[in-house]
Amino acid sequence: MGNRGWRQGLSLLEVQVSLLLLLLVCLYLMSLFASGQRHARRSIDYSKCTMLAHRRLEEAKTVPFEELATGLRQETDPNPGFNTTLSLTPYEDGLYVLQVEAVAPSGALARAFCLTSDPAIAFSGVISDEYSHKVVWVNGTDLMGWDDQTSTVTNLGAVSDARRGGALAGRPGTNFFWRGGSKESPVSYRETLPAPGTWGAALAAPVAAVDSQRALALFSGMATDQGTGRLVAADLTNRGLWFSDGSAWNSTSVSKPQNPPLGRPAGIVCDPAMSLIWVADVDYQCLRKLVSPEASAHYSPTELESAGPLGNWHRRRFRPPASLGLGSPIGLAMDSHGWAVYVHDRARLYRFVDSTGEWSLLGTLDENLRQDLPSGMTTDRYGSLFFLTTERGSLWKIRPPAGLTPMTVTKLWP
Repeated sequence: MGNRGWRQGLSLLEVQVSLLLLLLVCLYLMSLFASGQRHARRSIDYSKCTMLAHRRLEEAKTVPFEELATGLRQETDPNPGFNTTLSLTPYEDGLYVLQVEAVAPSGALARAFCLTSDPAIAFSGVISDEYSHKVVWVNGTDLMGWDDQTSTVTNLGAVSDARRGGALAGRPGTNFFWRGGSKESPVSYRETLPAPGTWGAALAAPVAAVDSQRALALFSGMATDQGTGRLVAADLTNRGLWFSDGSAWNSTSVSKPQNPPLGRPAGIVCDPAMSLIWVADVDYQCLRKLVSPEASAHYSPTELESAGPLGNWHRRRFRPPASLGLGSPIGLAMDSHGWAVYVHDRARLYRFVDSTGEWSLLGTLDENLRQDLPSGMTTDRYGSLFFLTTERGSLWKIRPPAGLTPMTVTKLWP
């Protein structure tokens, strides 16, 4: 038999199978392309969500909790179709978890969150005389007085503008002292003579708005020189200090360092000549220092950042070794000689000696005191007796440890 000849073409079935395989390859390539596009789109959307979540979180951190708009928000330009959800959850000791969740139309999702306290801290200021026999503090909308020699409390009347909380500066028994409200308030002074004391006209608000992101000042801490003629106020919202000569603000802009920046200031204290000012920085968990032009000569220029005619900010963030466990500092006090600075973080009481750089832990605050959320603090001229106020309006006395005697904490009122 002869050899069979080779076929010269493909059968119809083979052609159909070839076309089907070619179609499947094309579909596969198209799906790869579409999948790549989807991944690229979701990657871009995820980046946008991350930036959007962090931006909204930074904005939310500057808004008092009572004004915070939680829940879902539909974004507009430049991110139309995106949604953000803001939530605020209690954590502990006045701290809250602030979270922003951002979702893109493609389904990409990003979250940003942090632990924070209310930017409009209900700071309760407290002042005392040099020997701490007389103490004055703000309780709600009332001004209260404590006589430590007779252990009696007196309601001195309503504060000047009926706002809750606020900072105090001056000394009981002097002709007048200052009070700044905690909520978008100018500063007013109280004449203690003739009795009963009366409130004088408030200083005008420093400015209506410092920039597009900041609003009216929220005063958390205040301090004066020995004659109470000059005044310095810590501004939570604008994250800096305002200075007054006693009748008007010295400038139309807040004083704040840039390198490194100042976070939200809480307590503030100065020496009798106001040549040295200490500030408790809540956000960066440290103390910051501002020195007068005269005192600046004792520092290296590389350590300082100019604050104009006010002096210079020290660039260092003063904080103790991590082993001492300082949290966010709130209350500040200083002995009359400026030798030591005292600070509490609502859990512990510390002492810092600037000349030696030495930090020491004086003791842990009472559990009941911690639950009341310690706020303002004052001391006698020797740093041997402290009075603390709280956000709930109570007044406490602390004697730091001496020799073998441990620190004692006593609730005075109510």
